Amino acid sequence: MSRKLYNVGIYIRLSRDSIAYRDTVSMSIENQQAMLSKFITMMPGWVEKRIYIDDGASGGNFNRKGFQDMMEDVRQGVITLVLVQDLSRFGRNYLEAGRYLEEELPSLGCRFVALSEGIDTEDGENDIMPFLNMMNDYYLKNLRDKIISALRIKAKDGHKLSGSAPYGYVRNPKERTRLIVDESAACVVRQMFELRAAGISYAKITAALNSEAAAPTSRKNSSKIWKITTIKRMLVNESYIGHTISFKRKPRSYRNGKSGIKDESQWIRVENTHEAIVDLELWHKVQAINQLAKDRFSHSRSFEQSLFSGLIICADCQINMAYHLDRKTSHVMVTALYGSYHCRTHTQSGRTVCSWHRISEKVLKKLVLAHIKEQAHMIALDEKRIFQALKQKLLGNRGAGNSKGTITKERRNLEHQLHNLDFRLEQLYEDKVVGAISAETFVTLANSAEAKRIEIEDRLALINKNEVQSDARLNNISRWIGMIKEKSAITEVDRDLLESLIEKIEIGEKAVIDGIKTQEARIYWKYAGLY
Repeated sequence: MSRKLYNVGIYIRLSRDSIAYRDTVSMSIENQQAMLSKFITMMPGWVEKRIYIDDGASGGNFNRKGFQDMMEDVRQGVITLVLVQDLSRFGRNYLEAGRYLEEELPSLGCRFVALSEGIDTEDGENDIMPFLNMMNDYYLKNLRDKIISALRIKAKDGHKLSGSAPYGYVRNPKERTRLIVDESAACVVRQMFELRAAGISYAKITAALNSEAAAPTSRKNSSKIWKITTIKRMLVNESYIGHTISFKRKPRSYRNGKSGIKDESQWIRVENTHEAIVDLELWHKVQAINQLAKDRFSHSRSFEQSLFSGLIICADCQINMAYHLDRKTSHVMVTALYGSYHCRTHTQSGRTVCSWHRISEKVLKKLVLAHIKEQAHMIALDEKRIFQALKQKLLGNRGAGNSKGTITKERRNLEHQLHNLDFRLEQLYEDKVVGAISAETFVTLANSAEAKRIEIEDRLALINKNEVQSDARLNNISRWIGMIKEKSAITEVDRDLLESLIEKIEIGEKAVIDGIKTQEARIYWKYAGLY
């Protein structure tokens, strides 16, 4: 007698809304696990393989780590049956749940069982399953709408609903949705507005604040330095004149969690909800100065993407470098554009942190062209040696040819062991059916065999993963060599060339060595790394 064996994956989810009710027996992670594990022991031919848990995850979308890990195991054939307590634990998105249950799982040969509703895809099409999925989806949307409605009522009453308190305030310990002044930080805020009202630039305000060691360290959960972008945001924040603004963003979709920015006319603005730090006269003076600066900037700003945008990194702070376009006029009144890159951290901190690391775009172009031609020349002289050198660099010992046979032999041995385990499990089931062994003995021996199977499959997965990575890297080496050869005759650098060949370029600070100015630049090639 033969019966199909199932490797069962238990999927458990506790939603964010249920976290507050962890003591409710029917919803707890522990209870779901105990119930489903016990059910598996009662089912002939079912073997508990793995448990996947998403604790505090919404059912509105399926981008959950536990769920995705389970689906990957289903695709790899590790799991052949998915068991859940009920359909709502699987997910509440009607369309996505239907796609998984009616298309993907059946196409992968995976059985699905929802215990509470008595749903089992082995019984064929289930007329009630789509209806239940639709009800679960409606429940989630209805719950979301009720929560948003309640939050809008509180927002219109001036409550601070989300996010941390603005610098200068703390949440009132007696009423967490109200703000009270943090006087030590409020002094810094007033100083910031006063400096701006005096016509001081954002950069100089930032530098002044960074020079005062106590200022940035008093900000919780923030970076260690003040930045120009932070100063700009604070100088237009209406919290400092006692107003609370809510619902700047559209509510998150109950299905995918996405949201967007609302038009300012749709914001909920409530005035005089808490004590102001800045008086209105000072506030309006600062806003006028900010608007003038914004107008000047919009007239002079170039919106074209710079050639090396996103590819140039400061070697010291590892932040993307900023592009700056200078206009230089010679003695004969000829205006020329001169582009250069500099450390963003240095400028954003008011030139108090890191250093310039400045390099011109013209120099960078020459550098890239020279490196491409140098690599092409080396490949032309001895392509095989270059290939082997890159192979050793990227693969190390895994690239050694003499290990290929050993790996193949180990894989065959592991696959043979898996075949024997399958045969052993089938025999155990038949022995249980005819009464040769007890149910308890069957469970003990089957669990032992499954533990061994997991160990073997994990080793096989590692071998296969390493082999796939090695093959991909070998292909990348060949691809890189081919691209360098193809580009060897170029005379101009453009964006397509950079994006096809270069991962990043690290720029060091300039230095004088033996009376000669030097600056280190490290090019990291796509597919080949630093070479």
